[in-house]
Amino acid sequence: MRRIYDLFVSGGKDSVVAATVTHRKAKGEGVEARVVYIDELKAFGIPRNLLEHDPLEYVKRFASWLGVDVLVLESDFDYWEGVKRWGYPLIFDKRWCFDFLKKRPLERLVVEERREGLQAIWVTGIRRVESQRRGMIYRSNKSIIKVGGSYVEYYHPILDWTDDQVERFIRDNGIPENPLWRLGFSFECLCMAGMSITKLDRMIEEAPRLVMWLAERDREVQEARRRGPAYVNPLLSKRIPLCEYVKMKMEQKKILDF
Repeated sequence: MRRIYDLFVSGGKDSVVAATVTHRKAKGEGVEARVVYIDELKAFGIPRNLLEHDPLEYVKRFASWLGVDVLVLESDFDYWEGVKRWGYPLIFDKRWCFDFLKKRPLERLVVEERREGLQAIWVTGIRRVESQRRGMIYRSNKSIIKVGGSYVEYYHPILDWTDDQVERFIRDNGIPENPLWRLGFSFECLCMAGMSITKLDRMIEEAPRLVMWLAERDREVQEARRRGPAYVNPLLSKRIPLCEYVKMKMEQKKILDF
């Protein structure tokens, strides 16, 4: 079987650093490498012209800088139908978005790679310092994980890196900057399962057209649900639907303009 490093890149700092480190390792070993990007936006049905910065465009630019091809994986699942049935994904409960938006495309990738005779090593930017749970799960920078009906080798090259090491590596190696790094949130992970209220407010400020589009979808969801309102994670404690919160914030913004 032919070995290959699949460099999973979301556009975040950790993923591009891990990809760069492993790409150098692959060149030294004479092993092929490519960037793999899971494009979740198709599942949301969002017109890409609503995005202030398209994460896929950055990933393509980064892959070009690295000198490798990009493989784009997509989900054929309708995210909004999922919200109508189960409510919004939450960070510690009902995080069904992972199964449908990430796991299913990965399961198809495993099947395809086996068919092509590839022995793939999946590379991630996971770091222990990001959470106590990750520190307990990832004991080594290599692991074997079952995906679908097959086992896949994972490699986590920056598992023990600090924030300072990541920042220094980006600066010292001239890695292209993603405009989203300055905003502090991603236009890819729009399920908001891991988003704080502070980041949601900043998203409303920085990407009003996109947020208004999401608010309209939320209004449709609320009208279609029979089990009561559904709340995105940052608004769960407030018990306010996204559509109402966005309307309130937009009205406040108009008042402050005077």
